[in-house]
Order: sequence, then structure tokens, then C-alpha cells
Amino acid sequence: MSDIEKTPNDRQRKKFEELEVYGDAEIEEFSGIEEKLTSEEKVEVLATLETDKGERKLIVLTNNRLITFNNPKKVKLLGNQERFRDIRLEDIQDVTVEERKGFDIIKIKTEKKERKLMAPENSGLKISGKIRQLQNRNSKDIDPADQLEKIGKQKDKGNLTEEEFQEKKDDLIDRI
Repeated sequence: MSDIEKTPNDRQRKKFEELEVYGDAEIEEFSGIEEKLTSEEKVEVLATLETDKGERKLIVLTNNRLITFNNPKKVKLLGNQERFRDIRLEDIQDVTVEERKGFDIIKIKTEKKERKLMAPENSGLKISGKIRQLQNRNSKDIDPADQLEKIGKQKDKGNLTEEEFQEKKDDLIDRI
């Protein structure tokens, strides 16, 4: 077993059966990942893809973040690939999908970077839709007045331009 795999208990077996799973995701992967999450987090989607080169790509979507693993069963990666990525849903600005033969490419755009994730064929649109659904649900749970205060602090620190601040402020005021 790799460092993200764990023997599942009965509760985890039941949760795995109810989970949105794409590709050949294994229950041991789910069990290991679930144990590493906070008590407020819940796995919503689990997707795996085995590439032609024998690499394994794992996508875990929780109610708070998108987590990806490259080759979770191998200890070492060669080249410049990141083994693990963790992207908070609130940081995702845009999600697009390219459908290809054999796999989908999910493009995740954040303020700092655009990342490309490989997903099982015909799962990209479902995963991107679930990301948007979770973002909408999470944004309704956030108090706009608190958010306004937070973006004001980000502007004061120089992390937002005046234009970006005004745009975010206008969006928040519309929600109040």
C-alpha cells in the first residue's frame, strides 16, 4: 500500500459506495485520503486515471478543496511534476474542460496559475460542474460583510489592485 492508501472500515465502505467515482478509483485510496481530511471536510468526488505511460492521476474533490496526486503509488517522481496539489475552491476563478479520446483535461484557473488535470474520459464536465456547484453552495455560507472586510485587507496589503477590489466589492454588495 502507498502512503495514501489505508484498509477501509465498514463506515468508509458504505461512504465509498455512495460516492461519485470515476475511473478505477480504489476504496483503499478513499480510506487513506478521508483520514487525512479535517472533520468539516467530506469527499464529494474521487477520480483516477491510469495513463499510457503507467502513471496514475488521482483527483479528490471535497466540499472545500480540490486535491490531486500524481503517481500516488510511487515514492519518487522524475522530472518537474508536482506529486501533490491542493487548491481551495474559493481560489478557483474558472474551470474549463477539453474532451479528448481516452481522457479529459480539466483546466483550473486561479489568480496565480492555470493548472491542467487529466481525468477519466467523459468525467471532466461532471467534475467541473460539481466544482461550480460546491463553490455556489460555499459562497452562500459566507457573510458578504466579512468578505468585504477581508478584501479590504487584501487591497491594503497590495494583493489586489483598486480595480480588482472594486469589482469584488460590487459583487459582494449585490449579495447583501
